[in-house]
Amino acid sequence: MSILEKITTPSDLEHLNSAETLQLAAELRECIISTVGRCGGHLAPNLGTVELTIALLRSFDLPHERIIWDVGHQCYSYKLLTGRQKDFARLRQFNGCCGFPVRGESAFDCYSAGHAGVAISAALGMCAAQKAGDHHKVIAVVGDGAIGSGVALEGLNQVRDHGRNLVIVLNDNKMAISENVGAISRALNRMMTSIRYRWIKNCAKALLGLLPRSRKLTHYVSRLEDAAKSLLLPGGIFGELGIRYLGPINGHDMAALERTFNSVKNDDRPVIIHVVTEKGRGYAPAEAAPEHFHGVGAFNTSTGTALKPSVPGFSSAFGQAACELAAAVPELHAVVAAMTGGVGLSKFAELYPERFFDAGMAESHAVSFSSGLAAAGKPVICAIYATFMQRSLDNIFHDVCLMKLPVVFALDRAGLVEDGPTHHGIYDLGFLLAMPNLTILQPGCEAEVKPMLEFALQQNAPVVIRYPRGNSDAAQRSNMPAVSPISMGRSAVWRNGSDLAIYAAGAEAVRALAIADELQKNHALSCKVVNVRFLKPFDENALLSDAGSMPIFTLEDHVAATGLGSVAAQILSQSNLPNHVDFTALGLPDNGTVGFGSVDKLRSAWELDTAALTLRIARKLQH
Repeated sequence: MSILEKITTPSDLEHLNSAETLQLAAELRECIISTVGRCGGHLAPNLGTVELTIALLRSFDLPHERIIWDVGHQCYSYKLLTGRQKDFARLRQFNGCCGFPVRGESAFDCYSAGHAGVAISAALGMCAAQKAGDHHKVIAVVGDGAIGSGVALEGLNQVRDHGRNLVIVLNDNKMAISENVGAISRALNRMMTSIRYRWIKNCAKALLGLLPRSRKLTHYVSRLEDAAKSLLLPGGIFGELGIRYLGPINGHDMAALERTFNSVKNDDRPVIIHVVTEKGRGYAPAEAAPEHFHGVGAFNTSTGTALKPSVPGFSSAFGQAACELAAAVPELHAVVAAMTGGVGLSKFAELYPERFFDAGMAESHAVSFSSGLAAAGKPVICAIYATFMQRSLDNIFHDVCLMKLPVVFALDRAGLVEDGPTHHGIYDLGFLLAMPNLTILQPGCEAEVKPMLEFALQQNAPVVIRYPRGNSDAAQRSNMPAVSPISMGRSAVWRNGSDLAIYAAGAEAVRALAIADELQKNHALSCKVVNVRFLKPFDENALLSDAGSMPIFTLEDHVAATGLGSVAAQILSQSNLPNHVDFTALGLPDNGTVGFGSVDKLRSAWELDTAALTLRIARKLQH
């Protein structure tokens, strides 16, 4: 039996010797690589936190003491060492083990964490809730660039007041998803590599080691070390915030990590421990390309190559269109929030570095930064995942829409994704549809991305373009009509029919074509398919015309109560149609229960796959 197989609870780690902990680290890496190779997931960040996780669990008393992982995708070793080895074999699979910490999955998961930057604030709240005399630590493991998030900085601002028993572990791997950006990252890197700092620290230790030990001596050592760091980190920012700073420490040296963690256990002052790790450590392909292996699908662990070759989809169509338009529009700028490759803009960044800006894991800042560019007369595209765009609601409203600034928001990963509730792009329309002066489009296929982007850049107002991860259904491409010109607020008829009409948003229009084929073949029903294109302004005339003569169905990869379904329902309820309108909204529920797993499994579970939708529609009409 391997050492890993013997670990059923963190207390089992206490009796391991140094050789056994090294063997455990190797076994954890082997397990993570093989599991992610089979199931997909976040590989590089988890390979970098193996030793850190072991040291944390050996040093602190869990679950009485609490760990919040920020970003949550660093937690694979933690899950394996806290009783979830069996479930981990089904990582990110339907009804398996979530790839993020989830309250309720284990007593060791004290906080659900999917989006970056929240750990310090949440940990401060837990510290503030402690009773007087409680010395249990609350540990916030902040990594992958999350320290530069606006929420994290707001939390740091409150540490002096509420941070008793707070331990912040700054997992510094120089990476967010893309390479870290900003002054904070540069300052930390200067401290990490500074010969001057290391020389001062080593000389001080050598000299003071010759003197008798005492509490006063320890106090002076600490003050000298803090003073040395203040020379290197401008303003001694952590000290000024009331946070004791320790480090930098090799995040793969378990003995050094444990010594440091144990040194703060009896001190209730807030402390930040700067740990330096290597993203992708122990797996050569991930070490060489940590951004590529940040989050991957199933792959051959021997070679690092994907088992399922990627097919150009919406993200690549957007990236190519952005590059082509940048060549034609010399003033065009692009802004991302730490997801350069994810949103398809790596080539844009390479070709036009002076017009490309990575705001880091700070979506609110990215939106307001884009508004500043637009206010200064620059055409700008702000590309962010749909789930993360939700974090910048007020900035979209106050800094863009109220001023009617011409910012084009490109929202990738709109719809269902594998990672679950924190990452599904199925809630953003509930916010966006209420925004004034905002146009919202969804391309039905990749071919519509560029003309929609061209259209958006011609408007003197804010525009959102939403599209899913991946590509449209290749089997239906022969059924798609040629892309017609984009006209404000106008839909596109993709198939004529007389028995019912499906109004579909985005790539669901391609699925609607497949449904129409099945309805014709198996139920003798003639189905009209309308690619709505515009969610705002909506093509009311087309909808009302069809509603007067046939049942209407809306189809979307979004919560129906706050997306296309709600838009159509409102229009129909306010219409003057003489007869009762037969209307059904097909989409996701608004109860927050859509879990994680493959998109196909999730669709099947909610009866949103082609076969289930066909049957639902046929049954409805037969009644």
